[in-house]
Amino acid sequence: MERTSHLNIFNQGTESFFTPGTQLASIARVKPDAPAVIYVSPENKESVMTWRELHEFSNRIAWYLLEQGIGPGKSVLAALPNIPTHIALAFGIWKTGACYVPVSNRAPQRNLMEICACVSPALVITNRKKPDGYPGLSTAELRALCADCPVDMPPDVLAIPNLANCSGGTTGKTKVIEQDMPAGESDEGLRTWFAVSGMRFEMRQLLAGPLFHGAPHSAAFNGLYCGNTLVMPAKLDAETIVRLIKKYRIEYVQMVPTLMQRISRMPGFRKEDLASIEVLCHTGGVCSQDLKREWLQIIPPDRLYEMYAMTECIGMTSIRGDEWLRHPGSVGKMHCGRVAIRGEDGHELPAGEIGEIFMSWGDNSPRVTYKNIPPLPVDSEGFRSVGDMGYVDADGYLYFADRRSDMIVTGGENVFAAEVEMVLKKHPKVVDAVVIGLPDPDWGHRIHAIVETNGPVGSKDLIRFALNYLPPYKIPKSIEFVDHIPVNENGKVVRSKLVEESLAKGY
Repeated sequence: MERTSHLNIFNQGTESFFTPGTQLASIARVKPDAPAVIYVSPENKESVMTWRELHEFSNRIAWYLLEQGIGPGKSVLAALPNIPTHIALAFGIWKTGACYVPVSNRAPQRNLMEICACVSPALVITNRKKPDGYPGLSTAELRALCADCPVDMPPDVLAIPNLANCSGGTTGKTKVIEQDMPAGESDEGLRTWFAVSGMRFEMRQLLAGPLFHGAPHSAAFNGLYCGNTLVMPAKLDAETIVRLIKKYRIEYVQMVPTLMQRISRMPGFRKEDLASIEVLCHTGGVCSQDLKREWLQIIPPDRLYEMYAMTECIGMTSIRGDEWLRHPGSVGKMHCGRVAIRGEDGHELPAGEIGEIFMSWGDNSPRVTYKNIPPLPVDSEGFRSVGDMGYVDADGYLYFADRRSDMIVTGGENVFAAEVEMVLKKHPKVVDAVVIGLPDPDWGHRIHAIVETNGPVGSKDLIRFALNYLPPYKIPKSIEFVDHIPVNENGKVVRSKLVEESLAKGY
C-alpha cells in the first residue's frame, strides 16, 4: 500500500492530523539519539534530553497519571519554570487525554489558589509550596513515582480541551481561557503556522519566553512537533539570549519587543552576533517603527516576522519584514479571517480612521471556553473585540494604536500611551519607557512616564526631545527614573501596579 504524502515529514500514517503522542513517537523513531531539548541551567550548565528520552519519560508520566485516574475531562496544573521535565509533563498530560494548565512558577499562593478553584486540577506539579486542598507533587516526587512505569506509549487518545491559558496580560487580573480543541496539529495547521511564523522542520530553536505564556508555548511545542532541537535557558536576559544564539548557532527564535530593545542597547552588541538566525519572529507587545527599522538592519527583511494575537483567540495577523517595508507600522493581515474597524456607534470606519479592532475567523474560529470571565460579545458574522484600537490602510493592512485600557484621557484629549512611549524610546539614552495616567484634579489624568536609561539624562532633556515629535498635551507632566522597569514573566508591564507604586512615591 502506497504511503499517503504529507507536509509533515515525520507522518507515516494515512491521516493528516497527529496527536502530540504520535508525533513524538514518530520523531523518536527517526532520530532517537538526537537532542530534543538542551537545557541551560542558571549556573550555565548544559543537560541534554534526547527524543527517545523525552518520549519514554513522557510515557512514564502518562502511565502514572492514568493510574491516578487522570484522563479525559481532568486537568493537571504545572506551576513550573522552563525545565525539561515541564516539556515531558505536557506531553504526558496530553497522552492521557487530560488538559494541560501551565501557570507561572512565581505565581503568588493566593493567585494559584484562585486558578485552582477555577480549573479544579486533579494534580498540581510544582517545586514551590503546594496549594492547600489539591493533590500536589514536586518534579522530583513525580520522577520517583513514575520511574517504574512502562516506557511504551499508552493507547492514543484525543486531549479535548488541550490547554487552559492563564494570563493576566497588562491588567494584573488573571484570565483562564480553555482551548476546546484537540492537542496536536494537521498539515493544514502546520502550513498556516509556517506562513505566519517563518518556521520549518528541523531547526535549531531557542526558547526566549516562559512556557506558561501563549506565544512561547506555541513556538516551543510547534517547534518540537517539527523535530526542532529546543535550546531552553533558565535565564532570559538579553546577554544570555545573545550568548546562546552564538554558541548553538540558533536558527529560529521568537521574542518580545522589550527583549529586542534590550539586545540592541547592549554594550558591544553587533549584528554578527545573530548571524546564524534564519528566522526571528516577534510578538507580545508593541514594536515601534524605529525599533523595527533598527532590527531590519540586523535581520534581513525576509527573515523577520511579526504576529499580533491575544489569549482570547479572536484572531491573528502576521507580516514579514519585506512586506512591512511596503506598509511600515502595520501588524499585517489575517490569513484566515477578517478585520473590521468600528466606531463607538458600532459602524465600520473607513481606511485610516482609528477605532476599535474587531476580528472574525469566520468558519475557522477556534473553540474556547471562558472559565472565570464572561465570554466576549460576538455578532452574527463572528466578529469580537478585546478593546484594542487601531486602523486599516487602503490595502486592508492592520495598524495597532493602543489598548483602549491604556488610553489616557487628559484635559479632554485622548492620548495613546504607546505613541508617547515610542517617542521616548527614540532617545539614545532611553532603554525602556512606560507611560501611565495618574489621577489629577485638574486634568482628570496627567501623563506620567517611567523611564530606564543607560546614561545620565534629565527630565527637561527628555521633555525637550519629545516636543520634537509630540504636541504639548501629549508630553509627560512628570518623569520617574528607575534602574529597571519591572515586567511580569511575559515581558509585559502591569500598568495598574505601576500606577499604585508611582502614587505611593508621591508622583
